[in-house]
Amino acid sequence: MSRISSVSASLNAVPSECEVYLDRRMVPGESEEAIRQEMDKLVEGKNATWEVGTLYRKSWTGMDIKYEPFHLAWKIDLDHELTKACIAAYSENFGKEPTEFDFWDFSTNAVTPVSMGIPTIGFGPGEYKLAHMRNESCDVDQIIEACGFYTGIIYKI
Repeated sequence: MSRISSVSASLNAVPSECEVYLDRRMVPGESEEAIRQEMDKLVEGKNATWEVGTLYRKSWTGMDIKYEPFHLAWKIDLDHELTKACIAAYSENFGKEPTEFDFWDFSTNAVTPVSMGIPTIGFGPGEYKLAHMRNESCDVDQIIEACGFYTGIIYKI
């Protein structure tokens, strides 16, 4: 949850309405229908409703943009051409095969190319669990190594 707001006649009055913004992340295999059923169950029997909020923005060119922020999780197959290219670039750059494949439990702008059918893999230096935290840090060597990996990927694909 990242926001709770309420409306009342004054600060010391009981609110007449309350709104909660819930940032619900998905895991691979969940369906949109299952998530909608889960949300329906949360408000069942209460004077409450839920919706996926549509965002309206203007681009830097002035174009109106309508954005539906509902994105299912995805996982790319180990036999995919992009996965194989990443493994090869990783092996050449770091001198060893990757020992594990993890997933990010947060969202990125990668939801856009994925929703367009573009194969996507996330890779970055540092500890992803610290991303956007006040104690986030990354050794410069890790950034340089990541740049080597990115360059290797360009040559592989």
